Order: sequence, then structure tokens, then C-alpha cells
Amino acid sequence: MDSKSAVETGKQDAVTPARFRKAKKLRAALSVIAGGKRAESPADNSSKASAGAAPKHSRKPKRTLTPGNLVKTVVNFAVSVPVLARALVKPQTSRALREKVVLSVTSINNCRYCAWGHTHWALAHGVSLEEVNQILGHETAELAAKDPAEAAAILFAQHYAEHRDQFDPEAIENLRQHYSAAQVKEILAYIHAITLGNLSGNTVDAFLGRFRSHGHTSIFFEGLVTAVAGPVAAAVIILSKFDRKVGMRKMRRR
Repeated sequence: MDSKSAVETGKQDAVTPARFRKAKKLRAALSVIAGGKRAESPADNSSKASAGAAPKHSRKPKRTLTPGNLVKTVVNFAVSVPVLARALVKPQTSRALREKVVLSVTSINNCRYCAWGHTHWALAHGVSLEEVNQILGHETAELAAKDPAEAAAILFAQHYAEHRDQFDPEAIENLRQHYSAAQVKEILAYIHAITLGNLSGNTVDAFLGRFRSHGHTSIFFEGLVTAVAGPVAAAVIILSKFDRKVGMRKMRRR
């Protein structure tokens, strides 16, 4: 690019409305998250370059639905359906907290479909991209400093996912210090629902991975779950895209 072209490009960037630049940046960040990675700012990249490549934890096989956990996972979800139905009409907690709890479980189970969809919804409900990255990256110290109550819900959700649908009685007691009984039930319902979603998404991935020799469970069982979960996943993707369009329109009006 010659100097004249560079000057013209700089002028165009200068007159571009800030809201459109913001929308462009958000689309780029979401595309990174969709790939299962943390969205990084230029500052993150420069610090990595100066410090060198940090050692990364070895990637564990994703948790999937199996004949051993299917019944319990589905039953937990079924028991939570009445609470989830009431939450659609009269939620006891904010939608932003719901998305933070859902992303907390997803950060442990590492379902890329759920991370992509619920990142869209979290942003649509006022959760900043920085908070999304902190939750997906397990950076809870800063979140705890901002809001101890939200941090308690986030940590409880991660604790539940890490301990395979079990939790320490002290963990639930800590949650009850910040939330009413109805709010705790709602948080648990969100956790049960997203656990089923995470494991279903990971099972679909495992089935598709069979074509790349990365499957971990029975191909028959994976195929059965894929046949059931596939239409649901397609609906979630369509809904996420619609929600994204609405969110972008709101950003353009600012």
C-alpha cells in the first residue's frame, strides 16, 4: 500500500462511527470464542510476545453423555422443568446472572456450541465481553471483588460441574448466604439444564469426531444422542443468530 492509500484509509477509519467499529470488534471476538478460545485484545498479544509461550494444560477428553450418566442427567433436568418454566415468566434472578451461571458450567464441560450460543445471549443481556472471558478462563478473583454474590453463584456452578453433578453441602450453604431459597432453586435449575446441553453437545462432537478417529464412547450411543440432540442444536444456532442480529441493531442505535 502506498502512502496516499494509507492516508485515505486512515481518513476512512477516522470518520467511521464508533458504534460500527464496536460492532466489528464484537463480531471478531465472538468468532474467536466460537472456536473455543479466549478472545484476546492487542494488549494480551503483546504481553504473550514479551513473556514467551506459557505452558498449557493438557487437553482432557470432553465429558459426554454415557449410559452411566444419561438417566441422572435427564432426571435432574426433568425435575427442574417447572422451575425453568416459571423463570421464563417471572424469574427470581437476573438474566445476566443466568448467563453467567450457564457459562460457568460450560467453562468446565467445554461445550463449544453452548459457549458460542450463550456468549451471544450474555452480551445481549448486558454482560461485558471482559466478564465472559473471565468466566470462560476461570479468572474468578476479579469477579469476586466486583460482586461477591455473583461470584458465589459462578463458583458454585463450576464446583458442581467439576464434581460431576455432586456438590459439597458447604458450597450450597455458601450460595444460600447470598440468595433466597427460590433463587437457589432457579440457579440449580439452570445448572441442570446446561449440564444436559453441554453433555449433549459434546456427545454430538464425539460422534462427528469418529470420522477423525477422536470418539471416546460407543458409536451407537453417540449416534442415538446426535439424532435426538441435532435438531435442538440447530434450533439453538438459529435462535442465537437471530439474537445476535437484534443485539447488533441495538448497538448501532447507540
